[in-house]
Amino acid sequence: MTTELQLEVGRVLAERYEIRQKLGRGGMGSVYLVFDQKTGREVALKMLHAKYAGSKYAIARFIREVTTARSLNHPGIVKIFDACKSDNILFYTMEYVEGKTVRQWLQERHRLEFKSVVRVLCLVADALSHAHKITIHRDLSPENIMVMRNGSIRLLDFGLAKLDDQFKGLTVVGTNLGKFRYTAPEQQLDPAKVDYRADLFSLGVMFFELLTGRAPHPGHRLSQLCPGLPSGADAFAEKAMAPDPDKRFQTAVEFRDALLELYRSSRGASEQDTVLRKSPKQKWYQRIFAFFSVRARSGQRKNGDKAK
Repeated sequence: MTTELQLEVGRVLAERYEIRQKLGRGGMGSVYLVFDQKTGREVALKMLHAKYAGSKYAIARFIREVTTARSLNHPGIVKIFDACKSDNILFYTMEYVEGKTVRQWLQERHRLEFKSVVRVLCLVADALSHAHKITIHRDLSPENIMVMRNGSIRLLDFGLAKLDDQFKGLTVVGTNLGKFRYTAPEQQLDPAKVDYRADLFSLGVMFFELLTGRAPHPGHRLSQLCPGLPSGADAFAEKAMAPDPDKRFQTAVEFRDALLELYRSSRGASEQDTVLRKSPKQKWYQRIFAFFSVRARSGQRKNGDKAK
């Protein structure tokens, strides 16, 4: 059994990053809040498992993937700053954001409202549409999506799942076997040959799970487990989770637009939908966020009117 290395508070890595506190741990390693002595700001540091630090292949792949991820510039993707190996510890630093993972959110509420699911997954899909121009996530799950206090989201760990390709036969302390259900069938067969449609399968699984509080299972229809959804919800879920990638949504934009249309069909057209119209001054991510912000304010006003 492998003992996980613990970084004590006050330790400084690479003569730069001072450990402040441990934030959590996942299948690939532990995350710490650190103080960057060079920039004078707090950042998150993810220390990868020792199995990676001992492999020249993994180190080279890690540096290459982090370099790719650093080029992603989208409000829905956590920004990666640096990658380094120090004291035989392989780690990277990223933007520190305060919020809850979608997994934590789901554990607290057991299942989410349709509007919340649409908002989160549309924002995720928009972030993916940007990322898919240069990389694939391949490890999308509720653990890798952060929900901020203002309702925005951040995607974590872009592209780093590729590191595990050479370690499939190893048992790693802390590995979350439950993530397997978010993996597209073609990725289970040959991870090296998947394309961005594998990420869309993961979104489909999350769509089902967030609404019902349970993982999809053959024979379980979404509408049976969650009455009151729009009539097209079953067809949407089935297409998103199609075993054949050619029968899924073909792009993140297609997924996003179909999900927005499903939501609007349940509410009816309104003047609030104008925030989704194409504007050269506002990107899709901001329009989606504004759309649901308007909806929320409208609902509050209506509730206030009823109270009067």
